[in-house]
Amino acid sequence: MKSNKLDLAMTILKFGLVFIGVTLCLLIINGPNAEQPVAEQLAFRESGKLGAAISYSGILLFACVAIVVLFFVIQLITNTKRTVFSIIGIIVAFVIYFIISIAGTSDTNASLALRDPVASSTINSTSAGIYTVIIGLVISILVILLGPLMGRMRK
Repeated sequence: MKSNKLDLAMTILKFGLVFIGVTLCLLIINGPNAEQPVAEQLAFRESGKLGAAISYSGILLFACVAIVVLFFVIQLITNTKRTVFSIIGIIVAFVIYFIISIAGTSDTNASLALRDPVASSTINSTSAGIYTVIIGLVISILVILLGPLMGRMRK
């Protein structure tokens, strides 16, 4: 398949998937809210609208994971060195997450002022994820800011 035809097909696929997703989101947004009677909410939960939106989201997530795995496999074959560094970066992020998760958090349902209590493991894993993302962002910003300086210092 020629490059321009592939680009056109991917653009059509992209807009088609977005259109379906937006349409399903509009169906959910127009559904009942927490202020409406419980019977109406339960009927909506069992309806095809909510089921279609959830199924569509699940299918997209599964497809995205499959595409990422396929991408890494192809990259391992074609560009091994860079791909190994990428995989090492992902492993380092997992290690940071698990270290923070094992360390725990001092947050509780009361300190977060949650209306519905959740398990402490949920709070712990969420906090670990947030801290891992913050660490990744700080490192990324430092690389962006200090990268050009390091290049000049080498010369």
